[in-house]
This record gives sequence, C-alpha cells and structure tokens, in this order.
Amino acid sequence: MFQMTWMKSINLVLVGTLLVGCSHTLEVKNIAEYKSDSLVQKINKPISIGLVFNEGNDTDLRQMVKEIGSELQKYSTEVIYPFNSNGYKKVDVEARVSIESEYKGSGANFWINWPGFLVFAPAWNGYVYKINYDVNVVLFDTAKNKMIDKFSLPINLDIRHASINRTWTELSWLEVSAIAFIGGLAFTQYSPSVTPLVVHSTSRTLGNYIAEEIVNHLNASGLYSQIFVREITEWLASR
Repeated sequence: MFQMTWMKSINLVLVGTLLVGCSHTLEVKNIAEYKSDSLVQKINKPISIGLVFNEGNDTDLRQMVKEIGSELQKYSTEVIYPFNSNGYKKVDVEARVSIESEYKGSGANFWINWPGFLVFAPAWNGYVYKINYDVNVVLFDTAKNKMIDKFSLPINLDIRHASINRTWTELSWLEVSAIAFIGGLAFTQYSPSVTPLVVHSTSRTLGNYIAEEIVNHLNASGLYSQIFVREITEWLASR
C-alpha cells in the first residue's frame, strides 16, 4: 500500500513538472519594429482631437485604441475618447480609427506538438501564431467639414506562446504519442486565448506607433503650422 502511494506521488510530480515545463510565456518576436526611435514634433497649433473608433465585433481592441488616445495627449492640448460627433463637446479634428484583425495559426504547430513533445518543443519554442491588424485612419477637420488626410498602417505580429490548455497533450509521451499527434493536427489553428494576452502586451507600443503616425500626418498637412505662423505674424503686427 505504501509502495503504491509512493509511486503515485512520483508520477504526479513527473506530470506536474512536464506541464510546467511545456509552458512558454508570450513572446512577440517583432514588436521592436513598431517602436519609434525618431523624435515626433508636437502639433504646431494647439488643437483638440476627438478619437472615434469603429470596433466592429473585436472588442479586445478597445485597450489599444485607449492607448492611442493616451499617447495622442502628449502631442495636442486635448484628446477625447470615446468621442461622439453628435454630442455637445466639440473638437478641431476627428481621428476616425478602424482596425481589421486577422488571427492565424501555423502548420509548424503540428511538428512542435508531435514529435516535438520528445524535446519539449512547446516549452522552448512555443506555438506559432500570427496576428495581422490593418489600421485605417481618417483625419477630419470639423470646422471646415472636410477630410484632412487618410492613411493605412499594416501591423503584422509574429507570436510564440504555449500554455497548459494545449500542452497537456504532451502527456501522451507516457503512452504511444497518439494524443500529441491528434492534438498537433488541431493546434495548427489559432488559439483565441492568446488574443487578450497580445493586446495587453502590445497595446502601449502599438498605441504610440499609431498616435505618432496621426501626429505626423497632421503636421505634414501643413494646415495647422500655416495657421500658427499666420497668427503669430498678425499678433506681432498688432503690437
């Protein structure tokens, strides 16, 4: 009886060690591509910006858009998010943002799961996922009731991650690996549980990246810098 209990305890320890060893924390391998090293000039004329987001069915992206608003605040006098164009509050510019998202698995996940379980591949490599965002921005001058500019930003994230909800199939090394084989076929698909982790990890970086592009396009329009120069000239002439 004592020997059976002892063997059972050893097996539980081995299983627990295997499951922990088969986890791979979230890694976004190319996030550095969206970290700006350039100095972005503030908008020359103090303006207010209303951030409008068409979220569609992807509510996970609200956090990213919230970060866009927070980062925009560094470059303008006031940012309102969420902004309602029919509300009582008025702004100089509406930044209308829409994001189309695509979530993809990878055929490599089959081999990571089987026979990758023999070398704990999910632990040191993680499963492979791709998240693609197509960010579309329209900048609208509310006073003149006309579009200032519009642009698109493709964002393609290369992700590695593994958690127990998938790596439990590695337990089949104790048997004949059939579970890992079947699991590998299933795991070529994207895991929705990864989405909130990616949004939480990348929102600040991507929010800053998109906000800087909005500021760059507003400055490139020349609209506010020209107004700013004219106002200074008129003020000096009046002295």
